[in-house]
This record gives sequence, C-alpha cells and structure tokens, in this order.
Amino acid sequence: MDQPSKTLLSFAAGVLGTTAVGYIVYKQLQLQTPTSFAAAATAPPPPPPQTDVTGCIGNTPIVALDPTKLNVAGCVAHIYAKLEFQNPGGSVKDRVALAMIEDAERKGLITPGVTTLVEATSGNTGIALAMCGASKGYKVVVAMPRLQSMLERYILVRSFGGQVLLSEPELKSQGFLDLAATYAKEHDHCYLTQQFTNPANPRSHYLTTGPEVWAQMNGAVDAVVMGAGTGGTAVGIGQYLKEHNPNCKICVVEPAESRVMQGAVHRIHSIVGIGTGLHVPMLAGLDPGAPYVSGQGRGLVDEFLASDSPDALDCALLLARSHGLLVGPSTGAAVVAALALGQREEMRGKRILVIAPSSGVRYLQHPMFKLLRNEAFEALSEVGGASGARDARGARGARDASGGLGPGEGDVSIADAAATVAATAAAAAKRDLVQRVETCILMLARQLLETSSLSVHDNLIDHGATSLTAMLLLGKLRTSLTGVLEGSEIHGLKLAIIKERLWGSTRDLALGVVGVDINGVDLPCSPFLTANVTIEYCGG
Repeated sequence: MDQPSKTLLSFAAGVLGTTAVGYIVYKQLQLQTPTSFAAAATAPPPPPPQTDVTGCIGNTPIVALDPTKLNVAGCVAHIYAKLEFQNPGGSVKDRVALAMIEDAERKGLITPGVTTLVEATSGNTGIALAMCGASKGYKVVVAMPRLQSMLERYILVRSFGGQVLLSEPELKSQGFLDLAATYAKEHDHCYLTQQFTNPANPRSHYLTTGPEVWAQMNGAVDAVVMGAGTGGTAVGIGQYLKEHNPNCKICVVEPAESRVMQGAVHRIHSIVGIGTGLHVPMLAGLDPGAPYVSGQGRGLVDEFLASDSPDALDCALLLARSHGLLVGPSTGAAVVAALALGQREEMRGKRILVIAPSSGVRYLQHPMFKLLRNEAFEALSEVGGASGARDARGARGARDASGGLGPGEGDVSIADAAATVAATAAAAAKRDLVQRVETCILMLARQLLETSSLSVHDNLIDHGATSLTAMLLLGKLRTSLTGVLEGSEIHGLKLAIIKERLWGSTRDLALGVVGVDINGVDLPCSPFLTANVTIEYCGG
C-alpha cells in the first residue's frame, strides 16, 4: 500500500476509534482506497479550460459496434464508429467551419465584427458556422432548402444568431447554392465560405480527424467508411491514412437512389446530408475528367458503397435502441454499408471504422421519427382530455333531457336517432373486422419474426423487423387475409398505407388495412376525390 493510503487509513482509524461502525468503515477504506487511488493516479489528465467553445472541437471518441445487435449475423470484421456528433455543435462540420474561418483569417479575407460569412448547406455546416461565428464575432447567413425536415437546423442556426435564407425544394441543391451566391454578391462585406470547394475543408480532416483515428486505433485501421457529403471528410482522412497505411481501404457511401459518383441518375431519397445529386467537386477532382462508372473507385477512394433509404433509416433507429447511439440518417447509411463490407471474406478479422457525422437530435422532424412524434403529440396534448370532458358533458346532457330539460334542449329526432344507431353498429362491425384482421396479421408477423411474444400493441421494429420483413409481409398479406376481407374489401387494399405504418404496432397496421380510425369510423375516402398526395418515408 502506498504512503498516502496508509496515512488516510491511520487517520480514519484514529478518528473512528475501535467501535463496530468505525471498524467497518476502516475495513471499507482499506479495501477501496488502494484501487481508487491507483485509478486516479493512472487516469489521463482532463483537458485544460478553453478560451472559447471552438477549443472544444475534435478529439471525439470511438466505440465498438455489435453487428448481431443490428440484426447482421454474417459480419466477419470488427466494426467501430467515431462519434463526431460529440463535437460541441453536434456534428463533424464543426471541424470544417472552424478551419474555413481560421484559414480566411490567416489570409486577411475576413474581419470579426465586419465580415458576414455566407454558406449554402443542408444544415450541419450552417449550424457549425453559426456557432463558431457567435464565438468569434462574425455575422452568419445560411441558405438551406425550405423543407420541414430542416426545422431543427433552422432553429439552431437562429439560436446562434445566424440568419436563414430558404430556397424552394423543386430547385434542389442548386437552389440553395445559387441563393447563397446571390446574397453574397448583393451585400457588402460578405465572404462565401464555399464548403464544397474550400481546401480548408479536407485539410481540417487531414490535420485533425485523420491523426485522431490513427492514434485511437493504434494504427490498426483497415477500412474507413463515410458518407459522400462534400467529400472533404473522405479526402482529408483518406490522404492521411493512406500516407501511414497505403492498404487502408477508403470507402464513400452514396444513397442507392442517387449513385451519381458511379454514373447513375439522381432520384429522391431520405438520407439527409449525403446524395445531393451533384458530382461532388472534391471527389470528382480526385480523378479529373474520368468517367463515372459503376464499380470503380476514384483516386484515393477505393470503393463507392451504397445504402437505400429504408435500410439507412432502419439502422439509424436501431442504433439508438441497441447501442444507445442517437444518430442521423447518413450514419445509418454508413453503418449499413460497413456491415455489408464486413461480410466479405477478405475483411475477416479486419477493423472497419465508420464516421458518425451527426446526432439524431437534429432530425426529429424527419419522417423516420413520425410515429414517435405522433405518440408524443397525443401523450402531451390536452386535446384528448378536453375531448373526453366534452363527451362526458354530452352524455350528461342527454340524460338530463329525459328528466325534463326545457323545450328544444337535448331533443333528438327519430331519424337522427336511427342514423346514430346505424353508425354505431357500423363502427362496431368495423372494430370487429379490425380485430380479425389484426389477429391474422399478428400470426403472420410472428412467423416472419420467429417470435411468439409479439402482441398487437408492440412496434414490430422492437422485435427485429427490417426492410426485408416489410417486403415479405407485404407480399404475403393479401393472401393471408383471404377469408377475412372479401370481395371489394380485399381488392381495395392500399398496400402503400401498410408500408407507411409497418414500424407501428400490428393494431396500427390493421387499422390502415381496414381504413378506419381507432373508433371504427371510416377514414375519408372517395372515388371522386382529387388531391395532391405527399408520401413520407418513416422507416421500413
């Protein structure tokens, strides 16, 4: 035992004496003190206080992922994630924002209190610039698309004192790029940070992220997987790691719906932050003029991987529930791609690192959280209680009417009463139909998920449902409902609704199939109805 421990124990014995209580405490100190002292002596010193928040950027942790918890049984590699969302601004873009500002300061291009920083972004870079700008004394203007999924990012930019410009969604990525450029041109003392082409972007990762990865993994990193945002992360990390290990595989992930770096066309997807539909300049510049061909890498990028929206969002949700990692859609896409890479025989025993760029907290308006948002609104709203009170008052009014209310109060015509009875009977019949449908669906879902514990109230995703489950369920559902729904009912099934509700419970699914609400009342439907329909992807 070291001398400080002996001194503390002697002091405790002298103060506490030889009483039973004193002896017990003395023995506890004797048992615990050496361990705690040793731990304190060997723990790394915490970082010193920083002069401002930008000093807290970087040095993010790495955590191991368990593929079996992500419903992947055949992964032969070790998977890790670098938690870039633990930067103070909540994303990997904190590094880029700080680097672009400091680079422009060194070149004398910007001045605190005078210059306005302008950037086009889907959100994360704008938040990072607004945070760094608030700390360093710059006004910040951010251009982003006018989408509901931008809500959190809009609020965060404004919270840091930034100004937000919104482009129309139909203009796509070029819309907010042009909007930022126009604003900078029309206003004095503006500086376009231009994250898509600014060399300070990849340099920040070469100088900080790359060295961190190498040190944290003790030089044993065989592949790095990251999303194709601006390309800066891939170029910076890739260049550093290739210098230290030329065999380190650099993989960039695109949405399967928008594999433009491999020559495919851009289609709409739900993986916010990657897949802009543009040939990303930093990645295109790795091999200028070369064609975009499926199956080929580009420069230091050894391979382009892909994940579709359903799998990416499923994985993002599952990471929260299985690992306690609340991440955004692009992290889900990167993990899906890394798991697929990790199932190749040549990756057996290798170490694959995923860059997790941003927190799921800033995606709560994204459709993947739709069911939880609806649940929260219902649980926290006073509407349900008020509605219940009104129903109770209505019932009391009806009873009072039979006991002699004044003329006209509580009167109900015979026709109205008959209609009410008929509607009540129809609703009861629909509720009975829902119960029969949900029983049928429950049996099918239990077979697909190989579990007998699934109840009608459980969310299917909690029992291991994936996009494959969705496909199998949709394929078998119509056949399984034969004998329950007949004739026009079964022909009128709208399976798109089923897809939208899959990550809810079996009861939610049954209600969607039958087309009624929880009270058995038909949902609005008309063969003559003309409307614009927006379909949101919300998992599955």
